[in-house]
Amino acid sequence: MGDYKTIGILSALEVESDIILKEMEDRSVSVVAGMTFTKGTIRGREAVLATCGVSKVNAALFTQIMIDHFSPDCILFTGVAGSMDPSVRQMDLVVGDKLTFHDVNPHQLEFCFPNQVWFKTDRYLTEMIRDNAEGSILGAIITGDQFITSKDQKRQLKKRFPEAMAVEMEGCAVAQTCFVNEVPFAIIRCISDLADNGAEDSYDVFERKASEKSAMVILDTIYSME
Repeated sequence: MGDYKTIGILSALEVESDIILKEMEDRSVSVVAGMTFTKGTIRGREAVLATCGVSKVNAALFTQIMIDHFSPDCILFTGVAGSMDPSVRQMDLVVGDKLTFHDVNPHQLEFCFPNQVWFKTDRYLTEMIRDNAEGSILGAIITGDQFITSKDQKRQLKKRFPEAMAVEMEGCAVAQTCFVNEVPFAIIRCISDLADNGAEDSYDVFERKASEKSAMVILDTIYSME
């Protein structure tokens, strides 16, 4: 358990963070190295919010800057993802228990700093999110700089990572940055597509609804913090 005086919140896209931004009061905006951060309060609790953009590099940069300049006691990531398992459908919520990169050789991850193949989320934060995400699925999330849009890609990834429940483009970069800085971290993703040949069309249909569903769980989690 932790005393979360300041909560960091990250998402890749504005559509994923808009609903949280609307709930923030006493807002002030800071720009660091061209990156925009909004600090304020949510139900009286200090929070800092940023939209990091797509890709692992952007996610890692925003996470490190957030840690260095705003000293959050934890970081929560919200957004959408593609399904990696037949049991996971559109609009399902996946709460990550561990993350890895699917586009990096596992041996490289193991033998290069910080010598981790999988990055585990904070257990307490993850349990709090699940308490506020009815029917959510707990499982592994894989990250890479690709939007998965074919059954063949998905099949190959599932063969390599049979435990994967969702695939996206930022989460593990945030997890790794939090890991080396010893900042507790948790992630929730709402499924916008099935990471198959119809992924692009499905994403267009479900993006906003899935983004709002994930963000609402983050807000409910913050509201429930003592």
